[in-house]
Amino acid sequence: MKVFIIIPAVCVSLNILCCSENRSPSQDRTSGIDSSRSITYEERQGKQLYIKYCSVCHGQEGEGDGFNAFNLDPKPRDFTDSTYMNSLSGERLIETITEGGRGVNRSPLMPSWNGRLSGMEIEYIVSYIRRFSDSE
Repeated sequence: MKVFIIIPAVCVSLNILCCSENRSPSQDRTSGIDSSRSITYEERQGKQLYIKYCSVCHGQEGEGDGFNAFNLDPKPRDFTDSTYMNSLSGERLIETITEGGRGVNRSPLMPSWNGRLSGMEIEYIVSYIRRFSDSE
């Protein structure tokens, strides 16, 4: 009986020790986004979609280092590059996600999400990826 009591206590302790990171309290635990600015409904929806569809290539923190990125040439866009991201209009980002890389004369490896994601879902993703470059 003591074993069952000790094991959960040890697991909880190890989980706390292993998962503590050197991040500031205002930094979101699932991304490098500064969460001192409250997240809007649109950004929250975009985050869920981004994690599901985009992070595989673009990475959890938007740095273009997702687990599939090493297979790709050219590498996925780094959304934390605020100079580049601020030069893009929202319409251009929507078009890129909708049409894919080939549709906007970029990497043909970026798939078209038209048909998989609704226009509203794409707008949610755009609002979320803007946070990566806003946190600088």
